[in-house]
Amino acid sequence: MLKIKNPIAVFVALWLFVLYIYSKRYSLVLTPLSVETFIYVLSICLSFTLAYYTIKGLFFNKKLRNDNNFVESQNLYVKLGKVFKIWIFFTLIEIAFFRGLPLLAILGLGGDSGRYTEWGIPSLHGFLNAMIITISNYLFYFYLKTKNRKYLWLYLSCVMWPILLITRQMLMSMVVQAAFIYILSNNIKTSSIIKVVLAAFGVVCLFGIVGDLRSGGDSFIELVQPSSDYPSWLPSGVLWVYVYMVSPLNNVNFNLQKFPDFYFDPSPLVSPLFPSFIREKIFSESNVFNFQLVNENLNVSTMFPSYLTSFGYYGSLIFYFILGLLITFIYFKFRSKKANLKWLFVLGVIFHNLIFSVFVDFFFNLVFLFQFVLHFYISSTLKFSNDKD
Repeated sequence: MLKIKNPIAVFVALWLFVLYIYSKRYSLVLTPLSVETFIYVLSICLSFTLAYYTIKGLFFNKKLRNDNNFVESQNLYVKLGKVFKIWIFFTLIEIAFFRGLPLLAILGLGGDSGRYTEWGIPSLHGFLNAMIITISNYLFYFYLKTKNRKYLWLYLSCVMWPILLITRQMLMSMVVQAAFIYILSNNIKTSSIIKVVLAAFGVVCLFGIVGDLRSGGDSFIELVQPSSDYPSWLPSGVLWVYVYMVSPLNNVNFNLQKFPDFYFDPSPLVSPLFPSFIREKIFSESNVFNFQLVNENLNVSTMFPSYLTSFGYYGSLIFYFILGLLITFIYFKFRSKKANLKWLFVLGVIFHNLIFSVFVDFFFNLVFLFQFVLHFYISSTLKFSNDKD
């Protein structure tokens, strides 16, 4: 059975699955899977796997802890309260500056706050997003460990915030991170997995219905051009999800041969670490290797292009090995006896980044890097209690 608490195992399983469903080529938009792309994805999986066994062999041969008991600490609540107060203060400034909220503006209840894609003070808004997602992490964890509904309602209040901003990405990040906090904090039973699979299928069906309503089912079919062997009896949501999952790799597959074996230009990775107003002055947007989209309407390209552009084909594989070492180290720190509580939340963010690697690179995204900083600040002195062998 797949070790769903092991980030390396989840990453490898995810990408092998994407390779498999891509190879079925159920959409004619997909270019034929090249040998180079197939080997590249397998090599990435191998790099992560080698990194896992390197760390395991060198540092972690002891029996690991399996429980995650809740730690009560006044210091945690004090620090969390400080973060929340800072978020409230600057969020009120943003609301005043834009004279309302995007959803209220659409409903005609909050003045003219501009387009929702333009809402938020540049740079500051990203840090505030990191704060509210981090706060939601703790509130959800508190609910899991105390069963106090107060924390559940507070968590749901956090979830309402991206809805008010009409920001699907932040909403998805909150939900996905909460899901992995649940997985990391509990012993997952087979019955629970079955329930999750059934719920996921329901979400897929709903996703298709909403997509058909927004874009029109016929126009979507025209866009993705399902192949003759696609099981047309499946709900439309399956095709929607299929295309969303494989089209990013399709763009990589279309461009992979353009990248050199080795290259070194870390600016594509470093530039997102700077606030936007500084980034625009220091770094210029360039497309050195002429990366092109197969279809302008399917414009995401996995996390791979950032590393290919920075290090080249083989150079990126070396980087993945180093990244795998870091991820594995954090995983074993989480599993070790007398572990610090921060490792649970940091690992939750890492799982989030790995899952979204199918679409985009979040490892060098300032929002999620700042989440790491916040978790180190809030829970750096807290340890799990009642460790068992």
